Amino acid sequence: MGLLSRLFGKKRKLNKVNVPDEYAKVVSCNKEFETLMSYDKYIARSDYNYLLDKYKDIYTFFDSAKKAKTLSYYCKQNHVQEAEINKFLCFYEDIVDLKKGSSIFYDHNQSYITDHLHSEKTYLDRILYEVDPNILLDDEQRKVVLSDEDYTLIIAGAGAGKTTTVAAKVRYLVEKRHIDPKQILVISFTNKAVGELKERINDGLLIPCPITTFHSTGYAILRKQEDNKKKIIGDGFLYNAVNNYLKGNILEQPDLVDKLIMFFGSYFDAPYEGDDINLFFNYISKANFSTLKSNVNEYNAQIIDRRTNKVTTI
Repeated sequence: MGLLSRLFGKKRKLNKVNVPDEYAKVVSCNKEFETLMSYDKYIARSDYNYLLDKYKDIYTFFDSAKKAKTLSYYCKQNHVQEAEINKFLCFYEDIVDLKKGSSIFYDHNQSYITDHLHSEKTYLDRILYEVDPNILLDDEQRKVVLSDEDYTLIIAGAGAGKTTTVAAKVRYLVEKRHIDPKQILVISFTNKAVGELKERINDGLLIPCPITTFHSTGYAILRKQEDNKKKIIGDGFLYNAVNNYLKGNILEQPDLVDKLIMFFGSYFDAPYEGDDINLFFNYISKANFSTLKSNVNEYNAQIIDRRTNKVTTI
């Protein structure tokens, strides 16, 4: 037995291969990628972007070898699998390619939303039942609720259901994603919109997340970072503040005055490249003085106001 043991032990040592560090990192990256793809969740860019920096040097090494047609030789010399390296290169390039429709993450997320539109149907049907039993989210609103990307832009006209969608999204984050309400900040432009959001989220859903205007949020940040008390100004006070700033900081400096004139002048439909104020005035004098806003063609569309169920033209 001792002799056989020594013989087999020696054979195992002869077959043992030391895997290069760069290949070991390839295997590690592939495992991280596959683990991420196995999760039953919407995968945001922040979930996988860290892989770009972590394995950048390894990608450069093997990508160069592949382009130089030496990858097969490397694999034979080191007794490693070329398929594993090619899989790594595909994974990495897929992360770099952020074009929707071409990424495996996009396909994963689309499948996730499709599956959960079905599995979470009952929940989504009643997600705002306590606010209004008649509210029923449409498919687009449900997709917004289920999506968990780092940044999401919702574009819709007045009364199209943006406030409803935000309220449903907040509830989903708290109940399904287990986000602490204190970690959710809802910001809007007007006090009226803030009031509607508070009525639905704070009062109707009993979710105590902070809801405020942009001005109040900015003021709160200033108060936290600076000891000096600051006052939010508006109307006549705002005019005086701007007037005093222009007189005290701008108008006494000719260069800044020229830049300010060209800044406001660029609002007109007179594209100009250069920094000569006289040439700019000559150019603008020949323009039609129509503003960017006046050149926007009137946009008409009919939408259904979800609060009144009436067709509205915007």
